[in-house]
Formats: sequence, structure tokens, C-alpha cells
Amino acid sequence: MKFTRAALAGLVEPAPDGPQAEAERANLRMEERVSAVRQAAYEGRIGAPETWDDWRASHARYVDEEVRRRHPPSAAFNRGEPSLRPGIEPNQSLYRVERIDAMLEAYAMEMGEPVRVERIKEWISARDSDTSAGGQVTSLRDLGRLMHDGASSPKAAALEDLTDFFNDWRKDGRPAFVACSAEFPRLDARSDWAQHMCERCGLAHFFTGGEVTLALFRYRVQEVLDACADGEAGREATVFAVPTVLDQPMSHVYFTAPADMSWGHAVGLAPEPDCRHLAAELIHARMDYRSDHWVAVDTLRRNALSDEDVVRLREAHLECIHRSPGNAEYGRVC
Repeated sequence: MKFTRAALAGLVEPAPDGPQAEAERANLRMEERVSAVRQAAYEGRIGAPETWDDWRASHARYVDEEVRRRHPPSAAFNRGEPSLRPGIEPNQSLYRVERIDAMLEAYAMEMGEPVRVERIKEWISARDSDTSAGGQVTSLRDLGRLMHDGASSPKAAALEDLTDFFNDWRKDGRPAFVACSAEFPRLDARSDWAQHMCERCGLAHFFTGGEVTLALFRYRVQEVLDACADGEAGREATVFAVPTVLDQPMSHVYFTAPADMSWGHAVGLAPEPDCRHLAAELIHARMDYRSDHWVAVDTLRRNALSDEDVVRLREAHLECIHRSPGNAEYGRVC
């Protein structure tokens, strides 16, 4: 983005105050998918910051008030935004990773009993067993088993209750960052799915040095379109977009995508020399989960990335972008 006000244009220029701030500035300079209308509204909200920390704080308020809302949805989904991504195959499945530590603590407080990861795995497994047996009713015994172990069974009901609680607990309407499941074949069979998804999708905020609990969800594009059809987002052409720097808090791990790319691409935290680690990344408007969307739950413990790590990873990511057709000069002069 090229900022129209001199004070903002000056603050976004490179400055010797650390790699994190420089990465955040670079993301703003390289962004190509924000309309003039949205940029003007953003500049109005940012005001006249005197320091980069002031800008960062104003940006955080913008995201809280203008992006993480359910009605009306974020301006990312306004008609005419260059970030919009219409025409996605409706039957395509998507993956989403959520951190659920705090939610599980709140759920335990309300229910009076902690919910362990292994218990949730049991609930998911029981649901899958019920589903797989659904088309095999060959006797009255089978029918009785399905009625006993179906949606009203204790494990199925427990997963339903947890899902309902999670939807209520997610108070804001933040856009969901998602990846296409086709790029992760047999992911649910991998014991290291959590690490693999975090590395491929640039989820460095889950690398805390401590243990975090992650859940993997899968659902179809059509489900998102249906869920948003009756709300404010239903008036728009689509509720999918390529993420921009304005759709999230400032992050030195996020990286903008050139305007001619059909997808965003998260910074790979375990890059491969041939760039095959790059995963397509989209955002969509907020929707509620259903119990059948749960795929897996697990814990992850990884040390936080250092500034040096992030600089190296961003350089590798930019090199991969330069290898794509027509983008050899992207980011060299912002």
C-alpha cells in the first residue's frame, strides 16, 4: 500500500528498530489487495501515530473493532475488494486449526469436571464409529445399537455440548484462516498432524515453549456459504478472500501475496528447497462448528521462533515467491 498521508508514509519506511517491526512495515508496503476505499477507512482509523508502537496499537484496535466482528462482516468481504476469491469449488474441503486450551478451562469450570484430550479423542472416535455403521442396518439388533449409540448417546451428546460451548465461547467474528484439505492427504492418520499443520500454515503463534492444545476441524466450502447466506455476508458475491495485512494483528510471520496469485501463502516454518511446502491460504467469514467438523485433538510443545529464525524464514518465503511466474521483482522495491 502507498499511504496518502506523509506522516504514515514516513513511518512505514524501513527503520533500524528490529526485525519484527521491519517485517510488519514490509507487509504494509508490499500489500496489493486492499481497495482505495478500504485503505482510506483504515488510514482514518490509524490517525496520526508518532511512533511505530503507536501505529501497532491503533492497528490492533482496528482489527478488534472492524475485522473481528460478525455483523456486518469485515470489509475484506465487501463487494469489489481485490482480495475477494469467488468461484471456489463448493465441495472442496477445508482444514482449520484452533487452539482450545482456554476454552477447555472455561468448559471445565462450567461443567465442574476437566475435559482431557484423550476424552475428546474418544468422543470423536465414537462419532466416527457411529457414522461408519450408519449404512449397515441389517437386523433389529443393528437398529437397536444405532438408536442407543446415535446422536443421543453420552459420547455423541458430550461432543455436541462441547461444540455448542465452543461456538458460544468464540465471542468475536474473526475471519477464519483455512487451508485446502487436498494439500494434506491423510492428515488425520498422521500422529504429528499438529506440528505438520503449524509448520505448513505458518502457525508460529502456537510455538510458545509450553504445551498448547490444538483441534483440527474439516468442513466444506458449501457449508461456509450456507452458514453465511442468511446473515449480512449473504448479500455479497462470496465470503472467501485472500488474507491481507489488514485482516489480522500485525505479525512478522504473516507474508503478503502478490496481486496476481490466486491464493495467499503462509510462511513455511519448515521450508523445502523446491518450495513444495507452500500451502494455499484463504480466509472466510465466521461460521459455527458442528460436532461432525472435529477431526483430531492433540497437544504440541515447540519453542518460540527467534527474530533470526523469522528473518531466515521470510527470506526463504520471498525467494519462493520470486520463483513464481511474473513475480521475480516482488518485494524488492516497495
